[in-house]
Amino acid sequence: MKRKVFGLLAVMMFCTTISADPTESGVPTSPLVIYSGGISVGAIKSLNDSLKLESKSFFKLSFINDIYLTDPAHLFIDADWLAPRANFGLDVGFDYFLVHSKCRPFVGAGIGVRHFDKKKDSFGDNIGPSGTVHAGMMLELSDMVQMRFRVPFHVVLNKTNDMGVGIEIGLLFSKPYRNIKKLN
Repeated sequence: MKRKVFGLLAVMMFCTTISADPTESGVPTSPLVIYSGGISVGAIKSLNDSLKLESKSFFKLSFINDIYLTDPAHLFIDADWLAPRANFGLDVGFDYFLVHSKCRPFVGAGIGVRHFDKKKDSFGDNIGPSGTVHAGMMLELSDMVQMRFRVPFHVVLNKTNDMGVGIEIGLLFSKPYRNIKKLN
């Protein structure tokens, strides 16, 4: 009797290893909709003395874009305005999502260009290439709306090497088929 049970178990294990997976779980997929765009608000605190002379903190308004590349990696493109005055920036980079769920923590880094409108200096002294690193959380509120929390750190390689750290919250909107996957 034991031989028959072990034989049956061996046949069952062999059949499960060679049978086709009807769910196609090992096949690479990507979402039907790969773009999400929206708006975020936040604040940036000045870290260096020359930027503190202009303002100790800046209000930040951003147009944010998220483009799906792979499951853990997304491309971000953010266009920023910092108040007071005409302070502008553009950052492009990658976010790496640590888990795949409705609440996804991430880390990211990017490069760009940033301008601070300082009264005493010329335009060329206040603009420069910039770098950003950040950590954050993406929450899926629905199939079409995501909320992004982020803590960025900026460095601008202008005449005074301006630096700032902040916090921001934003909403991203996408088409309704973002969570539906297609086979690659």
